[in-house]
Amino acid sequence: MTPPTIIFIHGAWHDTSNFSPVIGILEPLGYPCITIAMPSTGGTIPTTDLTNDIAAIRHVVLKEVDAGKEVIVCSHSWGGIPTTNALDGLSISERSESGKVGGVVKIAFLCAFVVPVGTSLQDATGGMSYDGIAEDGFIPATHFGQKFYHDLDDAMASDLESKLKLQSVASFQTKATSAAHLVIPSIYLICEDDQIIPMFLQELMIADARKAGGIMEEERVFCGHSPFFKNPEFTASFLRRAAGENV
Repeated sequence: MTPPTIIFIHGAWHDTSNFSPVIGILEPLGYPCITIAMPSTGGTIPTTDLTNDIAAIRHVVLKEVDAGKEVIVCSHSWGGIPTTNALDGLSISERSESGKVGGVVKIAFLCAFVVPVGTSLQDATGGMSYDGIAEDGFIPATHFGQKFYHDLDDAMASDLESKLKLQSVASFQTKATSAAHLVIPSIYLICEDDQIIPMFLQELMIADARKAGGIMEEERVFCGHSPFFKNPEFTASFLRRAAGENV
């Protein structure tokens, strides 16, 4: 088989380097890998909604599928929300109906938020308030850093915490307007020791997606919120299975 292109979407406060351990495994196996920096993460001027994040994803995905390539979009954490808003009309089945070659064959969620239309990340977390922690339109990672990496060794966790960026508040408050996971088959990696998105919430989002008609497979791994750091080999194998390999 010709391996699909895997496009990686990072989560809040993070950046594209998160996926380097996994990409280092996949690329020698023939998988073209692309990372996208989300505009709502970092910078000095906060975004006001998800428009720029959605556009960034769609631009890269369109370039690949218009070149006739099959694509898997792999999204971590908050990145699941702009992803499912960015892929309207880009599934391989929809494009085939229009006589086009190439398309998105699967969405792979890594302990990610998967929400219905009309729901924001803030809604999905029970209406969590950012009063008192938001500064100038951004949320600093200082309140969350330890929970990202609680299962990594102290030196690695400390180094990773130091690299976390600011996140625009609006990216958590903007409601989803599309739900591509109800059209494009998907697979979800449940991280059972996640202290950011508890396992029960991951399971609930999967159940809700299935109830709404989505085709969503699932796999499980006992690790925290960063499977690409804790177990890059398993994460790479998960993506290979998403691509149809028997590994």
